[in-house]
Amino acid sequence: MQYDIRDHPQAPPVEELREFTMVPISREEILSRREAGASLEEVNLRETRNDVHVELEPDPTERGSHDDIGTALYRLVQLFGTPNVPGYDAGDDLSDREDTTFKYLLRVINESDADERTLPDEWLITVYDYHVELGVGTAAWDDESVDPAEYDDAVEIVSMALATNVVTEPLQCVYKDKWY
Repeated sequence: MQYDIRDHPQAPPVEELREFTMVPISREEILSRREAGASLEEVNLRETRNDVHVELEPDPTERGSHDDIGTALYRLVQLFGTPNVPGYDAGDDLSDREDTTFKYLLRVINESDADERTLPDEWLITVYDYHVELGVGTAAWDDESVDPAEYDDAVEIVSMALATNVVTEPLQCVYKDKWY
């Protein structure tokens, strides 16, 4: 089920909501930035906002349920490959992790008409598991002039909506052409 943000009072104009692309940052770029001394700053939108949420199936064990965190990860893997943030690889040592077991770093590119834009041309978001639910955050490298905590409400709302729509929209599987 897709979620419509147009009714949110802080959403950007409808014309601007039509053209966004989400692109995973390459693992090599992340490693290169880290080796150069940069670190990723993140703002967990689930913790900082109380007016938006990600609604996955409340009981993932219920028969026929297809909107739990496992399904969200499945859809992310199908769209973007395995999680691209180093340190969240399957089979790695989990002893230093708290809640998060997978994480994606994605660039959101605003492809709407430049004359009508109220949102930035592009920004970074993270998508991860958060207390066995979907976590979404705005992000930026600390060696750039962008502070993810200073993004306005519209960027945060669009980030949440894009991530939610990506993980709640079924994908066609190769196996028996089922939608999952």
